[in-house]
Amino acid sequence: MPGSGKTIVSDKAKQLGIFTLTIDDIVREEMQKKGVIYTQDNEKKMRDWFYNNKRELMRRMTDKITQLNPNKIVIEGLKSPNQIQDLKNRLYGEELSILAVHSSPEVRLMRQKSLYERKGFILGEGDKTEIEMGTPELISMADHLIVNEGNLPEFRKTVKDKLIELLNIDVKG
Repeated sequence: MPGSGKTIVSDKAKQLGIFTLTIDDIVREEMQKKGVIYTQDNEKKMRDWFYNNKRELMRRMTDKITQLNPNKIVIEGLKSPNQIQDLKNRLYGEELSILAVHSSPEVRLMRQKSLYERKGFILGEGDKTEIEMGTPELISMADHLIVNEGNLPEFRKTVKDKLIELLNIDVKG
């Protein structure tokens, strides 16, 4: 859900040397290919197009994964159990593990308030969209869950420890 801390997880994975892929990467890449000028409205339209053409989104993701062939990968931004199943089908039995990040609506609202005011977004709109897409079901079926209700340094440490554990990363020092 918006403001829960998903981007912090993918940023920490990058710091640990893990290939990361986000839905936003695919959206921005498509905007660039089509010569669409980046605005928040254009990004939303492109994201909506991909979510209405789910198979195309999954095809692009699996093409990128297959092309780069990373040993380990973190994907940020999947929204529904159907997307997970489609990804599993396309990756022919590769092991997938779902790590969900949860924060209460009150905490997420507090985190998003200043960002949304600066960018002109409407608070709560993202929640509505994600609920419609099936994000709560995806969170409920996650193999692992991190609750993010505390401060940022604690959350970053928790994320680092969880990624090291889940991805079997050998960290020296």
